[in-house]
Amino acid sequence: MAAAGAHRPGPLKQQNKAHKGGKHSGSSQRRAGGRVPVKAQPRRRLRDLNRVDRRHQALQLRRQRKEAVLAEKRSLGSRDGPPHLVVVVLLHSRAAAHDSLRLLQSQDSAVVRADEGGAGGFALLCPRLKQRWRFVTAQAGDLHAVLDLAKVADSLLFILDPVDGWDALAVPGGTDLPPKKRIDARKKLSKSIEKRFPEAKLFPLNTEQESSLLLRHLSSQKQRHLAFRDRRAHLLARAAEFVPSQDSDLVGTLKVSGFVRGQTLNVNSLVHIVGHGDFQLSQVDAPPDPLPLNPRVVKGQKKSQDMEDDAGNGADEMEEDVKVLMKADPSKQESLQSEVVPDPMEGEQTWPTEEELQEAEGEQKQ
Repeated sequence: MAAAGAHRPGPLKQQNKAHKGGKHSGSSQRRAGGRVPVKAQPRRRLRDLNRVDRRHQALQLRRQRKEAVLAEKRSLGSRDGPPHLVVVVLLHSRAAAHDSLRLLQSQDSAVVRADEGGAGGFALLCPRLKQRWRFVTAQAGDLHAVLDLAKVADSLLFILDPVDGWDALAVPGGTDLPPKKRIDARKKLSKSIEKRFPEAKLFPLNTEQESSLLLRHLSSQKQRHLAFRDRRAHLLARAAEFVPSQDSDLVGTLKVSGFVRGQTLNVNSLVHIVGHGDFQLSQVDAPPDPLPLNPRVVKGQKKSQDMEDDAGNGADEMEEDVKVLMKADPSKQESLQSEVVPDPMEGEQTWPTEEELQEAEGEQKQ
């Protein structure tokens, strides 16, 4: 009997149920209803973090926001960003912007460059401060011109008379007054400014030292974001040239040069020129920086020095430096048609003629 071997279970062997760990496991499965558990949510992970990790994560977020703000602030007026655009507004008939701008231009080691193409204004480059500004004077008394410039300006510099002014940020001409009256006039202006502009500051502008303080304040002041300006690409033309076509002098290409701000400029979208309307772009070029803080020797300049004909190679050098970034695609360009042209076959309602009005009056009398 021992040599017969071990017992082998047959196909009809009884299958016992597995041991249950308790009622809680079965109840949880019944509540799930066959649903698969999802991944942990971010809130769940935040709850799982301990106190030290949550504090460290909040510190990292604050640091990232601070670095983003500092990077945006440092890019304005720096070597890698657009120049700080300052619009000078005259708020008094006796105020003269010439003397004030002359003081700003007299900075040590500063380079002054006038705008090309009769655009008006000048650029101020200060390698010592590693900043560059562009000053544009708004036409006195023209409200629409002031508003158009204020839409794209980084800072507004108000200039007015030191005696009658009340809302100025920089007041020249105070040296003509006696010392006691000069202090009283400044206190009077400061009080009037606080009522209308609580955050504005009053800067006297009579010496080179005071103009240097004003430039430092312009470069370090806080910039406020405007939604309509951040959503669109915009620029204030530094140079403009109209190239007429061969068929007519009234039709041609307008070449506009400037620093693009805001969003990225799309070559297939329309551009609006204030006072003239909407137009299509043909291409977008990237010329060398016209206002470099630290001018460098370009490869094209090295080549031109080795050539004999300097006058003939000047234009070729400029063409080599200019890079074409984008060209318009006719299939993707926006149309200039902004209004729907009515179709006479659509049966739209029109104004009745005189004959139809007379017939209608006659039928009403009958």
